[in-house]
Amino acid sequence: MSITAAGRMVRLEDVADRPLLADLAGAPDPHQRYDALRSRWGAVAPVDLEPGVPAWLALGYDEVSSLLRDEVHFTREFRRWRYEQERLVAWRSPVRAVLASRDSLLDVDGAEHRRLRGPVQDALATLDERRLARTVTVACTSALDRLAARGGGDLVADYAVDVPVRVLADLLGMNLADSRRMHELTVALGAGGEDAPDAADEMENLLATMVAGRRAEPGDDLASALIADPRHQHDLELMGAVGALFRTAHDAATAAAASAIRRVVADPTFGARLHGGRLSLDDALDEISRREPPMPHLLPRYAITDTVLGGQPIAAGDAVVPAVVAANGDDAVQAVDPWEQVDSRFHLTWGLGAHACPAHRTAPLMTRLIVGHVVARVDEIELATEPDQVPVVRSAWFRYPRELPVRFR
Repeated sequence: MSITAAGRMVRLEDVADRPLLADLAGAPDPHQRYDALRSRWGAVAPVDLEPGVPAWLALGYDEVSSLLRDEVHFTREFRRWRYEQERLVAWRSPVRAVLASRDSLLDVDGAEHRRLRGPVQDALATLDERRLARTVTVACTSALDRLAARGGGDLVADYAVDVPVRVLADLLGMNLADSRRMHELTVALGAGGEDAPDAADEMENLLATMVAGRRAEPGDDLASALIADPRHQHDLELMGAVGALFRTAHDAATAAAASAIRRVVADPTFGARLHGGRLSLDDALDEISRREPPMPHLLPRYAITDTVLGGQPIAAGDAVVPAVVAANGDDAVQAVDPWEQVDSRFHLTWGLGAHACPAHRTAPLMTRLIVGHVVARVDEIELATEPDQVPVVRSAWFRYPRELPVRFR
């Protein structure tokens, strides 16, 4: 519960000017904000998850890497959080709606985590990537053709969101209306507003209905494969698995695609280099995801015992948020020559350790196809606003443009 600042020991709760995590993620230049925090606090800084609910923010590459790998001193189990144990956060608070465990592989460690992660990994391993590519291509082509026929539209809502929603409906055996509602609920939950608890409840009900439906009528989809796996002990675990798959792939594909597309249409020179083959799409996407990861902050780890991270004392029960966007930009891992960073895979965008993203192949494949179809038609597309006027979605947990109004020539 204490930190070292200017040689003094102070209580985390006594820091009066803790920045709000969502404000950091939504800042016009987040890296500038992280640099300011580093200058004042070092590699671990105090923040608020929501007003009055403090946590640590791990900023350094070494600190985030250690945090993601260390299951001796840190856990993903929400019940270990001191603010939950001592009832210091309201039962229906937005942050609790985001963090509270829902029988998901994302929320447990050790043998229990391996048991719940196994079915998800096995289901994803059976995914036919050629079928996925065809599904994404059909969705991309039809979405772009609709926009072109109208003379323009929003490349976020009408494309970077619409395509993953359609593809996830197909992959999970979910009807399109439910997939669209899952998108809306995921955004509401991640935004951390007053409607977050209601969004969490509705999502749970939707998943319960969906799992029951697929159990009654199984098909050739990931949800049916998960239902058939005997390692799940009850429907709450199945709901957790399907929900984790949807949210992870949704956030990764939507945010990564929207951020990359913004760069393509807002910077004609960059778009032309990609379109002309002078810059590899894979290298471009890797660099964009390093600089602008779709999930700038991963869900907190909770200290199991009193420990130290990055020179800062961490008390048992404290929440520590891994800031992968700050870690990726840490000067300690930046090459002197920027060309040496091309094709670099050191970044932490897809996580590390036992809780690394289970869709680390599926989501990037979707993103590459979604962005690639825009690049192929970039000569037709013109951003209909100034690049610096593009707003971002407000969330502590994902970052991407809220809208990208474009005209088709």
